[in-house]
Amino acid sequence: MTEHTSELDQAMAERLEPWTARLGADRKAYFHHVLRVLRAADLLFARSGGPGPLPSSREEFRTAATFHDLGIWAACTFDYLEPSCALAGDWLIAHDREDIAELVAEMIRDHHRVRPAGGANDPVELFRRADLIDVTFGARRYGLPYAAYSALTRRYPDSGFHFKLVELTVRRALIHPLSPLPMIRW
Repeated sequence: MTEHTSELDQAMAERLEPWTARLGADRKAYFHHVLRVLRAADLLFARSGGPGPLPSSREEFRTAATFHDLGIWAACTFDYLEPSCALAGDWLIAHDREDIAELVAEMIRDHHRVRPAGGANDPVELFRRADLIDVTFGARRYGLPYAAYSALTRRYPDSGFHFKLVELTVRRALIHPLSPLPMIRW
């Protein structure tokens, strides 16, 4: 990951740099997932004709994307939403952006919510949809053409991210059969 094709790629690589050791062999997979989520949010936003800057240029999206699943590695748990929120909150405090801490925490907590979290351009719902597009390999696209998602996966290959999710899910189900997916919210 020495070559970055855009300002966004470089900015997100820098944000994830402190977590290189914790992410270990999964660093590239997570980095690409973060970028696919941000780019999917941009595509959904542009498709809806929403006003304002693209999500990937907004601090709340960059921060939520960076930290939304990071608790898996940082806290060594598949029950990772609160650890991920704490990491994001600490980062926002360190960068004098406490003003968006509540929104970012909501984006992280609800990114695996089963039901909609608001209107299509609500930041929480837009982030939820973008993550779901990637988690489902583009099977759920909210009107986004499959070719658009396919282009994202060519630009940012999976690199084992989905295999890691399956591995973590199976491990969690064996240890906690009554709570195999603790991050799912209704």
